[in-house]
Amino acid sequence: MSNDIIPQLPKAPLSRRAAAFSIDTIVVWFLCTIISNNWFTFIVFFVVFWMAIRVLLAYKNQGQSIGHFALDMKVLDTRYERIPGILELSKREGILALAGSLAMLGMSNLTSGNAAVLLLIIPLFLDFTVALVDIERHQQAFHDRISQTIVVGTMRGYSLDIKLKWLLDEAKGYMRK
Repeated sequence: MSNDIIPQLPKAPLSRRAAAFSIDTIVVWFLCTIISNNWFTFIVFFVVFWMAIRVLLAYKNQGQSIGHFALDMKVLDTRYERIPGILELSKREGILALAGSLAMLGMSNLTSGNAAVLLLIIPLFLDFTVALVDIERHQQAFHDRISQTIVVGTMRGYSLDIKLKWLLDEAKGYMRK
């Protein structure tokens, strides 16, 4: 991993990365709940849709999935400072697909008598904890370290977070009047 390239890149904040992950997860979860009827098919379809959105779409869309496009971010290969190849994206998103599918399975099966399903969130939590611990250095989560990628800000996207801030400011202005 080239350590002199990483500090020069405009790293995306962890909050925006989590929001982009959430956007992609909601899209995939919605598709899976329509199609699947048990936990096994849910996980299979989740992984398939996740890989389609986060690998194939990102590869064809300059390193941006739906969530990354909405929040002006993209994935870069740290070694070559370019869009990662299919193999790097597959390694990165394969880890996230399994952790995300377990987390969504746990969240969708949560009932008052079945709180143990929250344990399925632990793999996703541990993956992102690595980025929290590495706050002053690279902010790379476990899946980023394995695939040697980094998430950076970009000028290309929808700027959903900026538009939502503007709308909230406008609404506060109307409330004050």
